[in-house]
Amino acid sequence: MSLTIIHSTGVFTHNILWCHCPGSLQQYLQLLKAGLFPASISRPQTAFTFDALDNFLIDALECKTSASSFFQKLRRLTNNAFPDTVPDRYRELMRVSRQWRDLMNRKRFGFGHSSLVKPGPGNLALFCAACPQPGINMSLHWRHKYPRQVIYLFHGCWLIMQRYVVDGNFTAQHMNMRQPHLDVSLSDGLRYMVTEAGYQAHLSSAMESKDRSSCSNHCCQWCIHFAERVANCPGLSLPEHSRVLAAVGKFHLSAHKLPCFARFSLNFLQGAGQEILDDHMRDSNWKKLVGLGKYFVSNYRSD
Repeated sequence: MSLTIIHSTGVFTHNILWCHCPGSLQQYLQLLKAGLFPASISRPQTAFTFDALDNFLIDALECKTSASSFFQKLRRLTNNAFPDTVPDRYRELMRVSRQWRDLMNRKRFGFGHSSLVKPGPGNLALFCAACPQPGINMSLHWRHKYPRQVIYLFHGCWLIMQRYVVDGNFTAQHMNMRQPHLDVSLSDGLRYMVTEAGYQAHLSSAMESKDRSSCSNHCCQWCIHFAERVANCPGLSLPEHSRVLAAVGKFHLSAHKLPCFARFSLNFLQGAGQEILDDHMRDSNWKKLVGLGKYFVSNYRSD
């Protein structure tokens, strides 16, 4: 039998012979024991090496590589002159990579070795160690530890203030599936996203606001009547005595009208992270500085 194997170095076709000894494993289990993830369970004709799947997940996270680009890279590694002659297994990669990602997450969180132990809501989400959590990464008596800042807790105390960054993907609406019922979630509500049923219930009860915009850009409009919209939604709430300090990122703020600068600029929000931008600029200049020696030496030698 001919089996198409996708590895991190290319796409290969090999003739294989299944084991039919008494007590032998099913075909897909034989592949798994050999370090190959089958694209099908019933009659596998394509398999991915574990290394190829690991490479794709890292490329997707670190390099933002799409499945289409990743597989096209493998086709070119296999035959750079005629990549179209290489078997196309893009569809199989899309399906198998989702399964591999889900299995790796379950394994890392202790749910990958027993089918009897099922993860619950949020059990596959990694705890954020940077978020202030009394008793975990900050003192239980933090109110007494920061006596001068307690009265400013909900009025701009940047040291222990929670921060949320929200952005909108306005091109996502152009990517609606033709058959959304075929998009089966493997971890519905088990990680960071809420369950699909809960999300749809929220959408059905949420009230759409059609207030007229007071600016040419949308980023500064979300905070208008924000507390009222939260109060009118059964699934949302704000902590008691909290105060929301609205701001707009520097990239978007330049498209707003002039009064928005004084009201929403991060320059005037204490602890908003100007030092991070400074550090990026410092690092950029440092890389230029350490590269000057090599640049001048190479040009001096060429002259």
